[in-house]
Amino acid sequence: MLSQMDPFGPEASPLVLAVAAGVAWLYLRGLRRPRLAGGPVGPLRPFLFAVGMLALVLSLDAPLSPPAQKLFLVHQVQHLLVRLLGPLLIALARPWPVLAAGLPRTWRKSLGRLGHRPAVARARAVFRRLPVAFALLVASLYLWQVPALHEAALAAPPLGLAAHGTMVAAGLLFFALILDPRDPPEGAPHPFRALALIGVILSNILLGSLTTLKENVLYTAYGTGERLWGFAPLADETIGGYTIWVPSSILILLTLLILTNGWNAAESRRWAARHGWRGSNSAALEYPETAEELWLKVRETNRRTGRTMAALSLTVFAFVMITVTVLVYAL
Repeated sequence: MLSQMDPFGPEASPLVLAVAAGVAWLYLRGLRRPRLAGGPVGPLRPFLFAVGMLALVLSLDAPLSPPAQKLFLVHQVQHLLVRLLGPLLIALARPWPVLAAGLPRTWRKSLGRLGHRPAVARARAVFRRLPVAFALLVASLYLWQVPALHEAALAAPPLGLAAHGTMVAAGLLFFALILDPRDPPEGAPHPFRALALIGVILSNILLGSLTTLKENVLYTAYGTGERLWGFAPLADETIGGYTIWVPSSILILLTLLILTNGWNAAESRRWAARHGWRGSNSAALEYPETAEELWLKVRETNRRTGRTMAALSLTVFAFVMITVTVLVYAL
C-alpha cells in the first residue's frame, strides 16, 4: 500500500541495478581498451558518464522512486532526470565508442553483421534524423502526461518502468544527435539543432503552463493514500506543472549554450582546414578568396542563423512572460 510505504525507504529494483551494473562494467572494460575505443579518454568524459548514470539510477530507484508514487511534484522531478538531465550528461560524455569497445569480440562481430542488414540500416537512418528524435522526445513527455496513462503507469510498476525507459531512450537519442561532434553532412546542421532545442523549450512551456494554470485536479491517483508533507492535491499539481517547464527550459538553454560553443568550434575547424584543401574547381566556394565568393557562401548560413536567433529571442520572451503570468496568478 502506498500509504504504508516509507517515502524514502530503500526499494532497490533488481532490474535497474542489474542494467546499471552491466553498463558500468562495459564502460570500465572499454576504458581499458583505448585502441578499440578510438584513443585514450580524458577524465572529464568518464566523470560526466558516471554522474549521468547516477542520476538515472537514483531517479528510477530509491530514494526518488518511492516518493514519486505519492506526489505529482516529485514524479515530475523524476521525469526531468530520466528524460533530460541524465541523458544530457551521458551524451556529453560520448560513451558510445567506449561501450562498444567493452563488448566481447563475438558480440561486436554479431552487432556489426546485424548493422549491415538492410532493414536495420533503414531503421538506423530513420532514427538518426533530428526531426524524428525531436518528435520522440516531445512525445515521451506528452504521452505519459495523459492522465489515464499516467495513472496506469503509477498503478502498474512494469508499465511505469516502460514509461521511464522510453523517456531515457528518447533523451539519449535526441541529445546524441544534438551534441554530435561531427560536422554536416554526417551530423545535423547546427542551426537545425538550435531550432530543435527551442522547440523542446516551447513544448515544455506549453504543457507545463497548462498544468500550472489549470483549476481542477487531473491526477487523482496521488490522492488515494496519505500525501507527503501535507501537500494539497491542486498545489501539488501546480508546483509539479511549474517543474515541467521552468527547470527543464533552463536545462535546455544551457544545452543551447553548449551547442553554440560547439558550433563555433566547428566553424574554426573548417576555416583552419582551408590550407589543406585539394578539391576541384566546382568546390571553390568552400574556401572563398574574394568578397563576392564569401557573400555567396555565407548568405544562406547567415539567414539560418538569423532565424535561429530570432526564434531564441521569442522563446526567451515567452519564457519570461509566462513566468510572470504564473507568479501573478499564484499570488
